[in-house]
Amino acid sequence: MSLDLERAQYLASLPFLTAQEAGELLRTGRHEIYRLVNANQLACTRFGKKVVISREELDRFVREGHVVNTRPMTKQVRRHLSN
Repeated sequence: MSLDLERAQYLASLPFLTAQEAGELLRTGRHEIYRLVNANQLACTRFGKKVVISREELDRFVREGHVVNTRPMTKQVRRHLSN
């Protein structure tokens, strides 16, 4: 999925973003945004089932340069790393 300049500028102007929009800006998917929220790496506000992330929070997350692995390691990966 390509993010064109006009869409990027529009998203950058919004004070609050949905998980889908935040994913577009970070060039990842909404599911990864949900994983970050569930791992307490990204703060959000919930309106029922809707997750809303402030632009300030998204900027903080990027500025702090988090390297987050939200997926558990498989046995194969653990075995490879232990060698």
